Amino acid sequence: MYDIAKLIHLVAGIVWMGGMTFMLLALRPATLALMEPQPRARLMSEVWSRFFTVVLVAIAALFFSGSHLYTAAFKASKLAGGVGSVPLGWNLMLVLGIAMMLIFGHIYFAGFRKFKRAVKAAEWPLAAKAAGQIHTLMLANFVLGWLAIAAVRLIR
Repeated sequence: MYDIAKLIHLVAGIVWMGGMTFMLLALRPATLALMEPQPRARLMSEVWSRFFTVVLVAIAALFFSGSHLYTAAFKASKLAGGVGSVPLGWNLMLVLGIAMMLIFGHIYFAGFRKFKRAVKAAEWPLAAKAAGQIHTLMLANFVLGWLAIAAVRLIR
């Protein structure tokens, strides 16, 4: 079960981080370069609707698989005669992961809702402002994601 949880955790992280990589480094720059604001906003509404649904599933998978992995490692440490601990990098990944989930919650439940309402009402300046906020928060999550990956791989 441990190996399956680790695989689920890895796949969910790749999906989330890969999606952000595509959004930040490919899709957004291309749409900004080639599209007018109104069609760009409509496209991003559709793209984000799909991507954010995938991220919600990835977050659930990360949360449950990560909880299993963390608990299993803690119990194994205790059974081995330790005090019941996990590597520092795991604790950092946990804190960063929770921060990422909270940021995504704000993106999805506040920023994206505002963006969708603005697009539906054809309030393009408001849609652009909301899209900019989503971009900034997604960029923050992207950085936190890489810090979490570095923490779990480099800090023992």
